[in-house]
Amino acid sequence: MEQIVCKRVSKSKSELLDSTAAFWKSGAKLKVETAATPLANQPSPYIKGVYDESKIGAVKELKLATVHNNENIFFYFEWASPKPSRAIGDINVFPDGLGLLFPMGDIEKTQIKEMGSKEYPTNAWYWRPDFKEMPKNQISHGLSTSLYTEKTSVQSHSSWDNKTWCVVITRPLKISGQGEQAVELKAGGSIGIGFAVWEGSNGERGGIKAFSKEWRELVVEA
Repeated sequence: MEQIVCKRVSKSKSELLDSTAAFWKSGAKLKVETAATPLANQPSPYIKGVYDESKIGAVKELKLATVHNNENIFFYFEWASPKPSRAIGDINVFPDGLGLLFPMGDIEKTQIKEMGSKEYPTNAWYWRPDFKEMPKNQISHGLSTSLYTEKTSVQSHSSWDNKTWCVVITRPLKISGQGEQAVELKAGGSIGIGFAVWEGSNGERGGIKAFSKEWRELVVEA
């Protein structure tokens, strides 16, 4: 399983929660290839009937960097988006989006393609431009079961320039008050992670997206 190492740095939250910061622009990035979600996995007959699988998954690659400051963890993403979509518009125009997915339990028994199962749920952080830099926290027990939680500790900062989205998503390593609705993260630990990205101008929304087909191991440096 490929590893993603989240390094520990001595920088403030305000410095790191800036998608335009030189820190992110100058650092090394990991390239994550993405692929179209299979239409066979979509539970809706309507979706299967109106979408062409060969045209799903407009974004083919994400560039990623991640660090933590012992209080908050930060993920920085870049991806090509020639025509940004910031809100729901005309027919087949939806907002761009980005998701991080974590298994809540045994990674070997948690299916990334189905976003978990009843016994092995997943936790997602879901960003869209129209969420006003307050990404949603989701819990899923399989396809078409994703629900936003009432509380969320996830924040973001985003910018679009030169046909590229740049997004930072952050959350405290330790959180309280969300019980089983948020994944546990800690310095010196590791967890599975996956990614998804939506190109709204391509009609992508819900389960129609590009995603990383396999779990990666996120190693949080002590």
